[in-house]
Amino acid sequence: MEPAHLSGPGGLEATPSQEPSPMPRFGWTRVAMALRPMWDAPSEVLRVEIAGHRPLIIDVATDAYWSDTALDALPIEPDELRVGRESRDAESAVSDGPGNELQAFLWYVGLNSFPGELAWWLQRDDRYRLQRWPNFTTLAHTPDHVRMTSLLGYASLTVDELAEQANVAPTEARRLINAFSLMRILRSETPDVAMARPAFDRPVHVATAAAPAPRSGLFRRLLDRLAR
Repeated sequence: MEPAHLSGPGGLEATPSQEPSPMPRFGWTRVAMALRPMWDAPSEVLRVEIAGHRPLIIDVATDAYWSDTALDALPIEPDELRVGRESRDAESAVSDGPGNELQAFLWYVGLNSFPGELAWWLQRDDRYRLQRWPNFTTLAHTPDHVRMTSLLGYASLTVDELAEQANVAPTEARRLINAFSLMRILRSETPDVAMARPAFDRPVHVATAAAPAPRSGLFRRLLDRLAR
């Protein structure tokens, strides 16, 4: 079966007088960005094709995914990855039997996407707090993950505060926040808008709030390109 609406990884061409610049890999970042609108498309599933593996099928409506490959056997930085949306009725894997728990897959994708940065729908200055505790019995985790999760369960913290209080590198704090946001178990509060909300879809600021300055640089431009 040919997947619908497939898109391959983007790239930039170097000029003849320049050496190609190292490019961050966007395999799981592409999946994270494709997953966000799926909660508004209950009749569709997401199909992920990774070179050397059978396709993964993700159905957020039933909180399940199907894969012949264990999560710990998937590449952390896949060289070749394609993502497409399909009708649930057209995907036979959904009717083959119960799938795997989706939260474990979202955890894996969240930890391994947006290399070293916050997910593009999140803001560094926002304060984050857990809505509910994750089921660590089904998630591959470290003591640092548990320590950061405990802090987020009792206080609203910025990413920098979380890293400092948990005594971890800021990169690790960002990875955890990304994962919990993708799992939809996190709430955020913007300093200039005293209102808690899901840290998954950012609403438009009220008219009295100052609009955030647009982000720039190679990473921002690449994310914008992937989101099209």
